[in-house]
Amino acid sequence: MKKQIIVELRRVLCSKGMLSALIVGISIVLWHQWQYVWNPSVSLYNCYCPESVYYNWIGASCFPIQSYLFYMILPILASLPAGLSYFMDLHTGYYRQLYLRNRKKEYLTAKYISAFLSGGFAVVIPLIISIYMTAMRFPALRPEEIMDYGPNRTSVGFFLFYEHPWLYILLFLAIDFVFAGGFATISLLSSFFTEQKFAILIMPFAFCYLLFSLDNIFGSNDFAPNYFLNPGFEKNNVYEYAIGAVMIFVVGVAYFILGRKVE
Repeated sequence: MKKQIIVELRRVLCSKGMLSALIVGISIVLWHQWQYVWNPSVSLYNCYCPESVYYNWIGASCFPIQSYLFYMILPILASLPAGLSYFMDLHTGYYRQLYLRNRKKEYLTAKYISAFLSGGFAVVIPLIISIYMTAMRFPALRPEEIMDYGPNRTSVGFFLFYEHPWLYILLFLAIDFVFAGGFATISLLSSFFTEQKFAILIMPFAFCYLLFSLDNIFGSNDFAPNYFLNPGFEKNNVYEYAIGAVMIFVVGVAYFILGRKVE
């Protein structure tokens, strides 16, 4: 099992899909840095108090176009590294060789773990770069409520944001990692239902965009992942993450059930 997981991780972490995801994600981060962090017109002070890294990295707010864009296409970034790996194994016959050498359950588990981890890394690495580069420009001053940034009092991590902001950022990096990994597994599951590569890669984004559209239709921001995965969004509720966790679990169970039926 361990050896199979290592093999699958090497396949996806060194893939063109991972490289593409990192190039796109880091490019958006650098665009944000150029406009909102390192631009000479950006001041280290405002009318209330000194600026801080917690207000200015790409996940600090939903208002910059780069932040909105990054979290909107997050499902695509997550699916690029390993979204097609299972599909290609099925259609090239590669999976049969692995079935002969390993038990089917071990292969499916290794594939799931590699997709989950690669999706998480593809999203979190650009975010970490944003935090690091922003910290080179702005000091890590504790957030002040007078700035009117960050979560409101009903949101997840409100007190953590003002008392231990680094822990707040780490919390959301972990949340983004888990959800990005979950989006990558949606592509794995999609491999059973379509012969179109593009459809497999785009399926996580299509699902999230459906939720985003429903939010706009009903005038709420309750179920759109591009909102509640952004730590700078002012209203993030526990039930959003709980529902997301349940959906990730359901997708995983469906993947293993259908995977075991493949001969």
